[in-house]
Amino acid sequence: MKKDSFEKKLEELKQKYCHGSFVYENSSKKFTEIVKSHFKNIKQKGKYGVYIVRQKGTNEVLYIGKAGTINQKGEFKKQDLIGRLTNIKRDFPSNIWFGNLFKAKGPLIVEYIFLPKTESPGYVEKLLLQLYLNDYGRLPCKNKEL
Repeated sequence: MKKDSFEKKLEELKQKYCHGSFVYENSSKKFTEIVKSHFKNIKQKGKYGVYIVRQKGTNEVLYIGKAGTINQKGEFKKQDLIGRLTNIKRDFPSNIWFGNLFKAKGPLIVEYIFLPKTESPGYVEKLLLQLYLNDYGRLPCKNKEL
């Protein structure tokens, strides 16, 4: 069975760069605590990159996001993956945003790929969104625009 271009590109990125994932399956725990606990022992120097939120039961992609903006000097600004995942999303604190998504879709898998500063997270996020759009004719349900 041929993989679609989104999943193929995601696999290529995972083979090239450090990556990981964690599961949000207990809605009685704060999402921010799960994120901080997961990343606590990861020794990666720069935690910038892209992340994909999936529904655990179906593996459906619900959201594609990025963490890390590169400035004119070629340096990452402050917000890394931990900051992005625990920050406000569309006017909602992350505990509420992810909690609502959990209520609607059930347990979630959050995959991430750490990128070097030679790979712009913004570019990789847009590429993944475009490939997803090409494959499915729409964006993931929680991405509002490309």
